[in-house]
Amino acid sequence: MKKYIFAILILLIPIQVSAFEDYVILSDTPVNFVYSKDETIVSILPFFTIDNSKNMLILKSKSEGATDIVFETNDGIKTINVTVNENQTNVSETEGISAFTLDFTNSLPERKKPVLREDR
Repeated sequence: MKKYIFAILILLIPIQVSAFEDYVILSDTPVNFVYSKDETIVSILPFFTIDNSKNMLILKSKSEGATDIVFETNDGIKTINVTVNENQTNVSETEGISAFTLDFTNSLPERKKPVLREDR
């Protein structure tokens, strides 16, 4: 019985992982403080790089809904809207803050097979 439950869990884990998209959020200026108004929908985590510029954040979608993310930067307080549904995550952009998806499966161009000399 334990084997069957373990096999079912292994099959269901990839479904959960691919349900929501994650984003990298970049700021033009260092971010001093950031929070999500509803942590049950999305969580936002600072990502520290080698140069410690404090301008990169990871947005993790948890459940469906809409919330705001508030950034405190040297330029002032900025807010972006995040809407999560079962198919996609929509992140609004504001001046000085941009978002990039970590799910590249839908955005990569289709690879073409190279033409070899033998095929000509």
